[in-house]
Amino acid sequence: MRPGSRICIGLCIVGLFCGAGRNAEAAVITGIGQFILPGASTGSLSFSPAVAPNNDNATAASPNTISTGLGPFLNAGGFGILDYEFVVAESGGTTEYAFTTNVINNTGVAWNDFHFELGFGTGDSFVAVASGAALDFDTPDRDPAPASSVFPTLDASSNRLDWSGATVNYLGGGAGPFSSAFTLSFDVPDGIAALNPQGLNRFTLRSYPTATPVPEPTTSALLVAGLAILASRRRARNARRPGDR
Repeated sequence: MRPGSRICIGLCIVGLFCGAGRNAEAAVITGIGQFILPGASTGSLSFSPAVAPNNDNATAASPNTISTGLGPFLNAGGFGILDYEFVVAESGGTTEYAFTTNVINNTGVAWNDFHFELGFGTGDSFVAVASGAALDFDTPDRDPAPASSVFPTLDASSNRLDWSGATVNYLGGGAGPFSSAFTLSFDVPDGIAALNPQGLNRFTLRSYPTATPVPEPTTSALLVAGLAILASRRRARNARRPGDR
């Protein structure tokens, strides 16, 4: 288990897609397994039944949507990982989902970048999906392109999105911005259980901020500084007593 509380909160599920008793057209999300936030953070997560299953490689924004609404709020002690775990129906195709979120920084730490990753499991049990797998961030087309309201630089691969090039300040820490909105798409293929090391029809979207820590003096640096001061004082004493030699 990683540090931080597992808070399953505000799971607003707008209906469930059920494959029983009907012909499944594509791999679709049927439920939320877990929504885990760090520390005392709060938020909600909602999705609608897929209205356009088997729509992989659609050039417009997917009508199959997942959203976190106005949050989540990453509160004090909440500088850490958010895990969104989804339950998937086994079927015969690939469905593209549009994911939107607005992450608010109330952690007391300024963020220098932000990351999204696809994989399986949560917390310390999370395993990233292999690069090039069919579970991906709408690779290679990425249409529409992933976007951030704050970070201008994106390093994208099939299983990771890494944003950088700006700073999201924390509430009360000076000038804004204090949050960043993100839009991205991911493809959910059939056969998730075969990709998941636990053999489950579940996958996880992980996200987290990172920050550049303020460098602290190391023990060796302090030792060197102390020796330099002692040497300087010894030279000064010797300079005042030339007749002692």
